[in-house]
Amino acid sequence: MTTIRPRVVRALKDARSRLRDVAAAAHSTASAERDRSARDLQDEQALLEGALDRAARSLAVACSVYELDVIAEGTGVHHFAVADATERHTEATVATAATATELRDRTRQLRTAERLVDLVEERRAQHEARAEQRGADDMAARRR
Repeated sequence: MTTIRPRVVRALKDARSRLRDVAAAAHSTASAERDRSARDLQDEQALLEGALDRAARSLAVACSVYELDVIAEGTGVHHFAVADATERHTEATVATAATATELRDRTRQLRTAERLVDLVEERRAQHEARAEQRGADDMAARRR
């Protein structure tokens, strides 16, 4: 049976802790990006609503095909902007889900490393206790 050195186990735990911290930072950044893209999407939708309201008034007074074309062009730009904002928000949501999965994995790995550190320290304490008991038993046996 091989023994695991406590220093190696603590180094493993420290490395996994750093990896978890990096994953947490990445998830925080991705979440902030997702929130920003959601706000951008809401802003674009509000602009589209405004453009549609203006288009309704303009349609009421339109007298030519050219004016209808200008109105359609004005609202079409906003439709494209909403579609782009929706796509960016979807991509940000997917990235956030991926970083959340990575963070869960790194957290689980860190907990495993922490349990390993606890086991190694417990084994070491048991070994030291047995050695101390043997020493006490040897000293008691010499006195007789």
